[in-house]
Amino acid sequence: MKTKDVFTCCICGKVCQGWGNNPAGAMLRDDEGNVVELSFQPEDECCDECNQRYVIPGRLYKLNRGMK
Repeated sequence: MKTKDVFTCCICGKVCQGWGNNPAGAMLRDDEGNVVELSFQPEDECCDECNQRYVIPGRLYKLNRGMK
């Protein structure tokens, strides 16, 4: 199985090898505790750790709030 070249995670900046994840929907909490959705370029990729930590919870948050 051929893997993709090296990429840099658009969220944490870690250099990774293999297939990246679509970061759309990633959310963080700002210093005041407000939920903030991050914006990305179409070619951006995130690592598996950031996908699990920020993207999946962000998408579930939006789904539960009825947001698009």
